[in-house]
Amino acid sequence: MTVPTSPAVRRPPAPPPARWSPARILVVVVGALGGLTGLALLVAGGALTIAAAGRDDGYLAGADAPVHSAGHAVTVREIGVNASVPDVVADRDLLGRVRIRATADDPGRPLFVGIGSRAEVDRYLAGVGHDEMRDFDLDPFDAGYRHHAGGPPATPPGDQGLWTLSDAGTGTREVRWDVTPGDWAVVVMNADGSAGVGATVGVGASLPVLRFIGVGFLVAGGAALGTGGVLVALAVGTRRRSPYTAVPAGPAR
Repeated sequence: MTVPTSPAVRRPPAPPPARWSPARILVVVVGALGGLTGLALLVAGGALTIAAAGRDDGYLAGADAPVHSAGHAVTVREIGVNASVPDVVADRDLLGRVRIRATADDPGRPLFVGIGSRAEVDRYLAGVGHDEMRDFDLDPFDAGYRHHAGGPPATPPGDQGLWTLSDAGTGTREVRWDVTPGDWAVVVMNADGSAGVGATVGVGASLPVLRFIGVGFLVAGGAALGTGGVLVALAVGTRRRSPYTAVPAGPAR
């Protein structure tokens, strides 16, 4: 008795490898560039977010630096913030805060630190001998001054009502100023207005706007990296469907 056998299956030859069309190559290139851009944005966003957190009580602070004048004051007049700053930045307090600390070289000599409108500070110091810090290098610290000849101020700085913020006394004095659009000046003087100003000053800044920008970079970077990865995966994973199908063979003979 003959036992029937199952029909043999003739396997088709393996399909030729799928060729990389120009379109697939373009998709891979675009996806790779998007991924690299996203990675760069993530790194930049992380760095900005860390910087916004600050290192010293929430402030980014440089090294303390000496300031001096044979006259009656040391001023910095270039701390203006452009009045055209977008409202969203000003309204959300993204401009941050500036912290100024000053310690007199003579520990027993009271020191004055103040921030005021540049125009009013100029009026107070008109005819007063003082030095204006024009430019400086940080590492190592080196400041350039412009000397303004004159005599002593009519009244000590603490008797003036022009200051937006001020602090006076012995030891380390400190002011923390919420940055506001406008033209402002910083003044360091002996509290009694006398000549011969010498102090060590440290400046720090909190910059919430960096956190805002950093988060934006992180979101954009994540989206770019994810989109690039998807494009590359789709292009590499695509396979041309084989035009061959398995055809059962006839009965064995």
